[in-house]
Amino acid sequence: MKAPPALPDLECACATIRRATRLVTQLYDAEFRGILEATQFSLLTVIAKKPGCNQAMIGRVLALDKTTLSRNLKLLERNGWIEHVASGDQRERGFVLSSAGKTVLNAAQPRWKRAQRRLRSAMTDAEWSSMFESFRIAAEAAQRLNRT
Repeated sequence: MKAPPALPDLECACATIRRATRLVTQLYDAEFRGILEATQFSLLTVIAKKPGCNQAMIGRVLALDKTTLSRNLKLLERNGWIEHVASGDQRERGFVLSSAGKTVLNAAQPRWKRAQRRLRSAMTDAEWSSMFESFRIAAEAAQRLNRT
């Protein structure tokens, strides 16, 4: 079977990174189909690793704006996957996974691992490492510039 043609180069860093994230998200969403979406998996994972975290902390970890994050957290709450708890900052509520949230995250874990394996199998070890390094560098550079 003939390999599909390579993607054309784009001159814009933003367009290139957004294309990569759309394609990778499509791969993960295909694995998660029927359970949740990749964006929901990311949010649930952050909350699972930092029980009681508030919206500001989640926003910093995932670099999400308040409006997008609020909308996504409300959806998780409507699905019954997260619950509010008292936070160290009285002005903000914290979040924890509900039992349903733990169940859905546990069900999604093997699918996440499969998506990871599939993507990694399409790259060499050096390409896999380089991908993480390149995206980290780009994210940190953009974060520095956004602060100024």
